[in-house]
Amino acid sequence: MHEIDIHTHQVKSEVSIRILNIFAQDLPFLNDKSYYSAGFHPWHIGLVDPEKCLESIELATSQRNMLAVGECGLDLSVSIDFAMQEFYFRKQTEIAQKHSKPLIIHCVRAFSELMKIKKETKSDIPWIIHGFHGNQQTALQLMKHNFYFSIGKSLLSDQRKKDILKLLPADRLFLETDDGNTSISEIYSLAAQMLNISHEDFAATVLENFKRLFGSEKLPILI
Repeated sequence: MHEIDIHTHQVKSEVSIRILNIFAQDLPFLNDKSYYSAGFHPWHIGLVDPEKCLESIELATSQRNMLAVGECGLDLSVSIDFAMQEFYFRKQTEIAQKHSKPLIIHCVRAFSELMKIKKETKSDIPWIIHGFHGNQQTALQLMKHNFYFSIGKSLLSDQRKKDILKLLPADRLFLETDDGNTSISEIYSLAAQMLNISHEDFAATVLENFKRLFGSEKLPILI
């Protein structure tokens, strides 16, 4: 049974398929035995060379194990200039669109702005909200704009969020460990319990989602 970790900052040996998050300033990523995503995080604006980061992401897209652009995004909870956040996020959406790579998105308190950008760019690549734990209204709005959702322990450990998980379309769901210590298997078990389905059936659903977005040829196990 494949258990896919769509977004993680850690290499865990028990995971058969994972997408390791690499920050743009840490590129190039020389391990060709792990799938990864690469992005310029909004928190890093002002700390690293943004143009070099964008150039590094562009170069990374030629690697077969680079599956997505991100994490990148928008965050209104920090004091970093929002116009700059939006500028560099748009630049990364252009790279992702050019190379047909899904986007893995960090979004905090900026969902309206995010949906506006998606509408304006007319992007037809998958946009995946990582670590989603928003409310029902936000989920419904994002669903109308065809977003995908990656969820982790923060949502699944809160029984009050059970209705939100049930609201999300099964064919647009992924699971992640992010930077936490909970295993992806535990995350799958929590989600399956909330949805009242078997662990195996839920894993099969997420696997189909992965195949549709990233291709069946990406299924061979990488350690």
